[in-house]
Amino acid sequence: MEDLYLDFYRQINAQKQLDNIKEKFKDKKIVIYGAGLMSQILFKNFDLSKLNIIAICDNKYNKKSDEKFFSYSTLSPNELKESDFDIIFVNLRKNNEIIENIKYKILINSANEDKLVLPLLKVPFGFLIRKILF
Repeated sequence: MEDLYLDFYRQINAQKQLDNIKEKFKDKKIVIYGAGLMSQILFKNFDLSKLNIIAICDNKYNKKSDEKFFSYSTLSPNELKESDFDIIFVNLRKNNEIIENIKYKILINSANEDKLVLPLLKVPFGFLIRKILF
């Protein structure tokens, strides 16, 4: 499975996308949502050091956990309501479901309800078509 994710990241030019995020959001405090295998492979194989990542959020982390993810602080989803960040980038296979959940269940009626919640990486339309047809 690791090779499959790594190959996927390479095919969608993950490093180029990360570099673009670095330029576009260089002074923004970033939370990455997702600490599973996909994120582990991303953090092991690509350079995210220029992103201002302040924490990694995932359901597996408990409130006020001292646990680290690749030396980054971790948050539970409920801690997003009161955390100081500018944008959440979601890095999961089911990004859209999680983005909707964060926006309309977790952050709603909190100080952070207007914060951006976006997929970390975009899958180009042509990539999807090739995978479907070939």
